[in-house]
Amino acid sequence: MAQPNPKGYKDDWGTGSREGYEDRGVYRDRRIVPRSQGSSILRMVGSVCIVGGIFWAVYVITRNPSDIVNALEQNRGPLGVIGLGVVASVLGKFLRI
Repeated sequence: MAQPNPKGYKDDWGTGSREGYEDRGVYRDRRIVPRSQGSSILRMVGSVCIVGGIFWAVYVITRNPSDIVNALEQNRGPLGVIGLGVVASVLGKFLRI
């Protein structure tokens, strides 16, 4: 099988080059990964508050499953903790401490 002549190579688009098959070499520069902005501590505290609030809400709801709305109205703590966690997570995304 004969090798195609590299100088006389012509592709379907008439460019005469094989750019897709060029060797890029072994060494490549590292990609610069942008640092995450914000505070990882606040984001972590926010996520812990959200998860803790969900667990607490499930506990409150399962104590009296017949009246879920009344159980959460009498005990507003879980919803407040979840709200605190959401606020802390949003602040942790944008604020740097």
